[in-house]
Amino acid sequence: MSNYQFSLANRVNVNISGLLSKSCFNFITLIYKNFDKPLKEPKSVLNVVITNKTPKIENTTSLGKDCIANDKTIVFNTGHFITKTDKGYNLGVPTKVKRGRIPFKRITSGRHITDELIEPFIQILLLESNATFVHASSIFYNDKVDVLMGWRGTGKTNAILKELNTKEIWSDDLSIIDADGFVYPYLRPIRLYSYNLPLIDKSYRSKHRLDVKKYITPPWRPVHYLPLKNKNTLNKAKLNKLYYLNRPNGLNLPKDAEEIMDFEQLFFDHYKIIMKHLGILKKSNSIENILRSACSLKNS
Repeated sequence: MSNYQFSLANRVNVNISGLLSKSCFNFITLIYKNFDKPLKEPKSVLNVVITNKTPKIENTTSLGKDCIANDKTIVFNTGHFITKTDKGYNLGVPTKVKRGRIPFKRITSGRHITDELIEPFIQILLLESNATFVHASSIFYNDKVDVLMGWRGTGKTNAILKELNTKEIWSDDLSIIDADGFVYPYLRPIRLYSYNLPLIDKSYRSKHRLDVKKYITPPWRPVHYLPLKNKNTLNKAKLNKLYYLNRPNGLNLPKDAEEIMDFEQLFFDHYKIIMKHLGILKKSNSIENILRSACSLKNS
């Protein structure tokens, strides 16, 4: 049994426990080691349990071959389960899952847990407390934060790598903004792919043998995870400006941001649709509304 805990955005505690493989636990430690310690009184809690035991539930509804459910719990045919609690959600993840086009189950990877489950659930909990993820990098500078939003492959990571030695990077791929116009650190390591390496200091590349690793790393996997740390220990700062890298003159950035995030988490839609259908996921604030409020307050 393993256990790992952290918090983010002064709102959400995440607890991860259960039958994690060594590689999975090491990956989770790598991703979340610079996040804040658990809050004593969080607004919401996500409990993630890696287990092969699914809860026994009564008074169930069957949604065909996809799942069975009652008013609080959904048990999916994959072995995953979701239970709504007073504070948030309990999420069950099996020790083996089938991913992509490979027709058999493999040991559950850390990236399945972090990217495909924890982050979408964090987004649900953030929206319930008037905050949101934005698919963006963020840079803390002169006591405020610039947020660089864009579609995948736009150059968000390269943009922050150019500022790595002069400014503080608060996030690489996901930024957290609330309706009051504050940005929060999301210190997931920067995922460096081979095309990012020319912007990395040669001595660092040499120390970690990155110029060799890029030739033996599949193109869809990061060559290296570059740690991010909160040097100023601030847990929030005012939004300075929200940039849209693809359309600098865009007129409706809050709406654009919502559409980009919807696209980024398309893989999670089947969970959300079923949760909404069964009434376990209630309607909350929208990304567009939160960012419209944040952008209107950014200069206050």
